[in-house]
Amino acid sequence: MGGGADVEQVLGAIGTSVGLVVGVASLYMSWLGYRADRREHADGLGLAATADELARAVGAQWQTEASVRRLDDPYPLPVPWRPACASLVDPWHLLVRTATGAVADRTRLPPAWARGPEGLAGSGAEVVEVFTDRVPGRRLLILGEPGAGKTMMLLRLLLGLIRTRQPGTPVPVIFPLASWDPDHQELSAWLADRLATDYPGLAGPAPAPATNGQSRPTSRARALLDQHLVIPLLDGIDELPPHTRPVALDAINRALPPATPLVLTSRTAEYRAAVSAPAGAGVPVRLTAAAGIELEAVDPGEAAAYLRRDAGGEGTLSAERWQPVLRFLPTGTPVGRALATPLTLFLARTVYNPRPGERPTTLPDPAELCDTTRFPTAAAVRDRLFDGFLPAVYRPLPGHHPRWTSHQARRALTFLARHLEDDLHGSTDFAWWQLRLTVPEATRRLLTGAALGAAMTALALLGTGLVILASLTVDPQEDVLLIFDWPPFPLLLKGAFPSWAPRWEYAEVCAAYLPAGWLLSQLFRLRQRDIPAVQGRWSWNRNSLLLGLGTGLLVGMVFDVLLDRVAGVGWGAAAGLVSWLITTWSASPADLTAVMSPRQLLRQDHKAFWTFVRTGALLGLLTGLLLGVLLGILNWDLWEVDLADELVRNTIFCCCIGLWSGLVLGLAAAVHRTATGEFALTRLYLAVRNRDTLPRHLMDFLADAHQVRGVLRQAGPIYQFCHVDLQRHLARRT
Repeated sequence: MGGGADVEQVLGAIGTSVGLVVGVASLYMSWLGYRADRREHADGLGLAATADELARAVGAQWQTEASVRRLDDPYPLPVPWRPACASLVDPWHLLVRTATGAVADRTRLPPAWARGPEGLAGSGAEVVEVFTDRVPGRRLLILGEPGAGKTMMLLRLLLGLIRTRQPGTPVPVIFPLASWDPDHQELSAWLADRLATDYPGLAGPAPAPATNGQSRPTSRARALLDQHLVIPLLDGIDELPPHTRPVALDAINRALPPATPLVLTSRTAEYRAAVSAPAGAGVPVRLTAAAGIELEAVDPGEAAAYLRRDAGGEGTLSAERWQPVLRFLPTGTPVGRALATPLTLFLARTVYNPRPGERPTTLPDPAELCDTTRFPTAAAVRDRLFDGFLPAVYRPLPGHHPRWTSHQARRALTFLARHLEDDLHGSTDFAWWQLRLTVPEATRRLLTGAALGAAMTALALLGTGLVILASLTVDPQEDVLLIFDWPPFPLLLKGAFPSWAPRWEYAEVCAAYLPAGWLLSQLFRLRQRDIPAVQGRWSWNRNSLLLGLGTGLLVGMVFDVLLDRVAGVGWGAAAGLVSWLITTWSASPADLTAVMSPRQLLRQDHKAFWTFVRTGALLGLLTGLLLGVLLGILNWDLWEVDLADELVRNTIFCCCIGLWSGLVLGLAAAVHRTATGEFALTRLYLAVRNRDTLPRHLMDFLADAHQVRGVLRQAGPIYQFCHVDLQRHLARRT
């Protein structure tokens, strides 16, 4: 072939490469423009309008959750309360003085304010009036025993505030405190991060006036908090570790001073312990300038009316079944003491009351709860209700059969409860990405290594299939079949031990990928992430560059010794470039406190997983393309062979090897920088070892348990049992 033709071939190859790079860059810029357009609406809102949109989102979110929890079915259960113990709150005259800024003159106080703690007593929906009108300073502490309905009361308060809210005024937002670490996180920063991740539109920069002249713009979430456009409803300080509760109270007082409205909930005993400093351990700390109420037992008459109404009302067969039980409600018998909280009443109606289309005679008889031989204590009655809860919510109904039987649900939920109690040390938060902790660390390492080795083997088998397919149409003696030759690792084996080549069977060579996969897994574990990722991102840093240079030098020297100088330069450059690019492509972690459904977080992490794989494949293919052109030109210059043939052979061969290498590296990065890989491997391991323990469609099962059965509740991307006592009851089962 003539020199002009050779130059034309080279220019054509180079033009193709440049065109490909430019095309990819153009698509990327178009995607950035699309994202900018999507953000334009949110960026144009002022803080008042942002608060109004936040109020709509909060209202819709918690109205759905109230429906799932059957908060108003058959009607809102009135829960009474009394003023909290005086030793747990500030004196009333200090509350008034703090709210007014001066010594109080009773004749000049707002008429709606309570004249003392006794004016806070009430029940049901009055909690909205208590907070907005009766409490000076609008700072309220809600206490109660386990199952007394604290979270239910907080949810009712939020919905009531949303209904009466005026445009441009503060928005009530529930913040579950279980995810806050007061030892390492400032409360104001945690609240802002939580808001920004609960509602992604608040992560953007605040309007110019909200930056207060700062050179660094603040986020919309932080601006809403700074401008007092959010009312924090802090749920469950008792869910924090005991030693951090006094620290948390002090942090709340500092971050949310007396002029800031707020609500805090806690179990009574836990709060009393938190505000009572041990001898020699400092001064007691309580919630500053806050009034307090303590939820009481449900009135026996209200409990009886509630159970009868849920059973169909007076005079129905279902309601008459409760008569033996109702006689004991006002007494101190075990059943009377047990059925005195919203939780146990909810369990009782679920277990014993029929649903539309069911016959009462097919259900357990509530009169059994009166048997003091079987249930000698209130705790025994509660255990019976917990035992009957899962069979009740998973029982078949006329025209509707659950996807999972009560037996399957009990096995799965018992496994999850034990996971929370044993693997997570009693935590109440089940996160799907933490399911990996049910598998020992050493086993997880073997699983990921074996998975990568299996992927390398599968790609090698695919290459063999291509060889067989090509041999049907191409002369096996043609050099073009070399492009389907074995991937790099077997090439090294054959180059290092040529006399062994005839002895290497293909299955044995593929088996060598298993330890190679394990080694690759250990390398990527140096930068492993154990939390979900929302997207991939480039992170240019010196360590990645040094790793790329080191990899390039090592691979280049190996190929130089085993093959020749051209191979050393080419493969060294390719390995270094791919290693550098892959290590600079990292994952943006999701904020685990985000109020985002578990399915949404899994989908985002799943997308990030495949983004790593696609990125690795694309980078490997592009590197192979450039390397093939380079090697073709070098071989033509050194050996005076035909340029066109060399370009074709080397380009196709290097693209295949580059694609193989990129896929392997991309898969390794995906497994170790997102949560999807280990989540899938953990489920596979559990399916093999504990057959039928977890459902095949786990996320569907969890969503059904939350949305349809009411067994779980959702707090952002976290599932929790509807009550911690149910979790502990299941964990104790043999």
